[in-house]
Amino acid sequence: MKFKWIGAAFMVLVGSAAGCSGSDETKTTVEPQTRGQRGETCLARNDCQEGLACISGTCSRNDFDVAVSPMHCDIVECAEDQDCCGTKSLEAPSKCDNRDLTCLTPYIPECVQTTCTTNANCNGGTCGAGYCSSSLTTCTTAADCADLCVGGFCSLSGYSCTVPTQATDCIYSAQTCTNRTCNCANPAYDPADPICTDPDCIDVCNLRCREERCVQDNSCETNTECLPYGLTICEAGRCVECLEDEDCNDALGETCVANRCDTPCKQNEECPLFHICNPDSGECEEHGCTSDRECVLATAGGVVGSGEDARLSKCLPSELNPDISTCKIPCENDGSCGSEFEICDAGYCVFIGCESDEECRSFLGLADREPSDLMPYVPKAVCRE
Repeated sequence: MKFKWIGAAFMVLVGSAAGCSGSDETKTTVEPQTRGQRGETCLARNDCQEGLACISGTCSRNDFDVAVSPMHCDIVECAEDQDCCGTKSLEAPSKCDNRDLTCLTPYIPECVQTTCTTNANCNGGTCGAGYCSSSLTTCTTAADCADLCVGGFCSLSGYSCTVPTQATDCIYSAQTCTNRTCNCANPAYDPADPICTDPDCIDVCNLRCREERCVQDNSCETNTECLPYGLTICEAGRCVECLEDEDCNDALGETCVANRCDTPCKQNEECPLFHICNPDSGECEEHGCTSDRECVLATAGGVVGSGEDARLSKCLPSELNPDISTCKIPCENDGSCGSEFEICDAGYCVFIGCESDEECRSFLGLADREPSDLMPYVPKAVCRE
């Protein structure tokens, strides 16, 4: 019985081998009796119904009826200053004109406590009292130190004198007023003044519209008004950091670029990715990617966003500037693009763009926004070129 079983098994194996060596006409493709519907699990494309692809182990649509638009979404906060302030006033009433001087300025900003002879030496401060030379008498001018003959006696020395000859009798008549210093205390400073807590002066909007964004108002008329912003120069009605290179830190190699002190770069690592440092200008310049390998590493490192395998990333010319290359992910269909906001166009995943402001509102998630004290405006979504 044992040998008969082995022989039967051998005949089965021989028969199987003979069946595998047939011609192409006898070959058949095994297909599942039913294919997976959308959302069902899969291992390969033919596990899913027609029109679906196996994406991340799930039967999903591989193409979508969505056209690419050249438009993009922007957030617009304002067109003019009042848009930033809602119902708040842009300016305080005239009664608040000197409020900062009264409530916030204990010392005169440009005054320096140094020796002086007159108020003109103190840049807004006052030249304080000194002492008469060779005496302890306080004075503000040399006239305060004159040793006058009063009632037959010198006013300072006490020596006897006669009026016609006082210059001789009163030996201190030539004293001078010395050791005077600038008093920089602001005489108008009074934080207890009611104007310091007046709501008409406090509840004022200090936002201004700059390039469709609401930013803190840095307008000015004098250099002093720039101090709260950490700046010292008022130029053309706005506070700036510098006007020329001499206004910046020479020890750090800073230069004045567009009214800001800029530290020049020395190596590429100081610049954003896909930018290089120009050693002549010290500026970071856009360079773009240089190889597929660079894109693979950037995508794998999370610098370039994608839901696809980083090894698929390619360095190809940009549609906006053919001279600069960007990293792109190739695709066969819409479903192979990792982001829900991308479709496959001309073989590469691209952002679908927008055709209306309402589409951008959905994309940017601008919903249920309400004005507040810190943000008296509501930003808007705009679809534009």
